[in-house]
Amino acid sequence: MSPKTVEKSTQDTSPETPPETNADIAWREVLRLLKRWRRQALPLAAIGGTHAVGAAASTLTGPAALVPVAAGWAGAVGAYGYAHQRSTRWNRLYAGVAAVGSAGWQAALALDGATGVTASLLWACGAALSVPWWVRHAEPEPDVTAELAAPVPKRQALPVVPESDRRVKLWETHLAANGKALPGSKLHDIEELRFGWRGVVELSVGEHWHSIMGAQKAILSVYDLPDGRVFIEALPGSSVRKARITVLTSDPLQAVNRWRQPGLDPSEGTFPLMVTADGEMLNYRFWWPGGGAAHGLVSGVNGSGKTKVLDLILAEAVASDRIYPLIVDGGEGASLPHWRDRVELFAETPSDARKVLRYALRLMDRRRAAIKHQGGGSLEPTPDMPLILIAIDEAHRLLMNDEDDGTDNSDVRRMCEKLTQEGRKFGIALVLATQVPSAKQLGGSTVLRDQLKGGTVVGLRVTERTTGNMITSGAPMPEALHQLPAEFPDGSATRGLGYMLTSRMIRARSLLIENPTSVRATETRLDSYAAAEPAPKLTGADEPAPRDAVEPKAQRDNGEKAAELVQKAINAGTNPDPVSLMHVTGLSLGQVRRVLADREEGGSAC
Repeated sequence: MSPKTVEKSTQDTSPETPPETNADIAWREVLRLLKRWRRQALPLAAIGGTHAVGAAASTLTGPAALVPVAAGWAGAVGAYGYAHQRSTRWNRLYAGVAAVGSAGWQAALALDGATGVTASLLWACGAALSVPWWVRHAEPEPDVTAELAAPVPKRQALPVVPESDRRVKLWETHLAANGKALPGSKLHDIEELRFGWRGVVELSVGEHWHSIMGAQKAILSVYDLPDGRVFIEALPGSSVRKARITVLTSDPLQAVNRWRQPGLDPSEGTFPLMVTADGEMLNYRFWWPGGGAAHGLVSGVNGSGKTKVLDLILAEAVASDRIYPLIVDGGEGASLPHWRDRVELFAETPSDARKVLRYALRLMDRRRAAIKHQGGGSLEPTPDMPLILIAIDEAHRLLMNDEDDGTDNSDVRRMCEKLTQEGRKFGIALVLATQVPSAKQLGGSTVLRDQLKGGTVVGLRVTERTTGNMITSGAPMPEALHQLPAEFPDGSATRGLGYMLTSRMIRARSLLIENPTSVRATETRLDSYAAAEPAPKLTGADEPAPRDAVEPKAQRDNGEKAAELVQKAINAGTNPDPVSLMHVTGLSLGQVRRVLADREEGGSAC
C-alpha cells in the first residue's frame, strides 16, 4: 500500500465522506493478505488454472475443445521458459516438471470431466508437487502496513565512498596485472602502523604464499623503498594462498630500545628479548610450562651483538630465583668477564669447560630420582627446583676440532648432545652462542642442531653466504642473514639486528642492556637432589681431560654394551645405517650414532 493510498484512506474516514462498511474492511484485509502471501498462494493458483482449463475443455466438443487446452499448454511452456531464463538448474528442472504435469492434467480433465476422481487426484498431486516451493518460501512478505501508516522519514544521503587506496591501485597495476610478478593477486585489509602499514595478500587459486617471497624486490620497487622494508609472513590457520605483508616507510629499529628491568614471566617461562619492525615483542623461552626446559642458540659474527644478547639472557637468569646459571666462556674469559664473580661456576679454559659439562651431566643423573619421585613427566622450574642453565659463548671454539694442533673436541660435542637430548625433562637447558648457525660450527653435529631447533634460535648478521633456513622450521626467510646491514643509514652500528628464527619471520632488534653488572642477582640454591653432587674446582689449568673421564663409569659401561650390540648386528648382516641398527639392537638413535661416530674416529670396526 502506497503513502497516497494511506492518505486517501484517512480522508475517507472524515465526516465529509461515507464511513467504510464491514464489507469494505474485509475486502481490504483480503487484498492485504493476498499481497503478503502471494508467493505461497502461487502453486494453488497454478493448480486452479489447470483445473479451469480442463473444465472448460470438457464442456466443449470436437475441435473447439482443443482451444482451451492449447492456451493452457502455451501458458505452461511460457512459465517454464521464464524459469529457464532467470533461475538456477534445479529451479529449471522443477519448473519443467510442473509445466509437463500441468499440461498432462489439462488433457486428462478435458477427456474425463472437471469432477470426479481425476479432479481429486489433480489437487492431491499438485499439493504434493508444491511442497518444495512452500518449504523454500515459508516466510511471508514483511507486513509494511504499519510502517506506511507512520510518517515517512526524510531520506538520508548515502555516505560518500572514498577513492580506492593508492597502495591497492599500485598493487593492482604493477604487481597483480597479467605478466607482472604476482598476477591475479589481491591486497586488502590494510591497517596503518606507526612506521608504515600492514595488509593481507591473497594469491590466485593454485598459488602458495611462498611465491610472494620471490617478489619482494618488485614490491620494494613499486612502493619506492630501500632494501629491508618488506616482510612476508604466513597467516596461521588461514589458506596457504594468503599471507601478511608488512611494509615499513621508515626504520624503527634504528632507535635503541634499552632493557630496563627483569621481565621473566614464571607462568610462561619467557621474557621480552627483541622488538620487531612493527613494534611487537619477541620472547625468549627458558622453559615450556609442563613441558620441560627449552634450549637456545644465538648466532652472529663479531660486532653483530651476539654477546649482548647472551648478556641479556644471563641478566634475566641471575635475577630470577628459578634459574641456576653456569657459564662457559669460549673466548678464554674475554667475552663475558663481568659474569665471572656473579655465578657459581665460570669456566674460561677448555679444561674447565669440560669439568662444567661433566658436572651438568652428573646433576642430570642426580635428578633422575626427582623424576621417579613425582611419577614421571618433566621437572617444573621453581625456587626449590630451579632450571639449570649452561650458557656457552664462542661455542664453536669448543665444539669444532682444531686441525692445526690436532685438538679433538668430540667429547665436548657428545656431552652437549646428551644435555640437549635428555636435559629437557630434568630441568637443564643449554644455550650456545656461535658465529654461524650451521652444523659445521656445532662440531658437525646434526643431532645438536636439531635439538636446538626446538628451543629459541636468534640469528644476527653473519658474513658468510649462508641462511637461517638451516635451522628454521621450514618457512623461507625474507632475507639471508649475510644480507643484514652492518650500519644503519645514519652510520650507527646495527648491533642486535636480526631474526628470531623460531618465531615471526620479521626483522627485529634485541633490547640493549647497558651495564650487566648493575643487575641485582637473586640467590638461587640447587634442589636437594642436585646439591648432593659436589661442584668441581675450576683451576683454570688448560690440561686435556682423560677420555675415560668424559662420562661416569656407569655410562661408559652402557656405551661398551651398545658398541657390542651394534657390532653383533653388523656381523649378522644388518645394514650399517643408524635407523636399521636402531631397530635391530633396540638402542636409541642417539646411542647408535655415538657408537658409529666412535667407530669412525677409531678407524676400526665396532
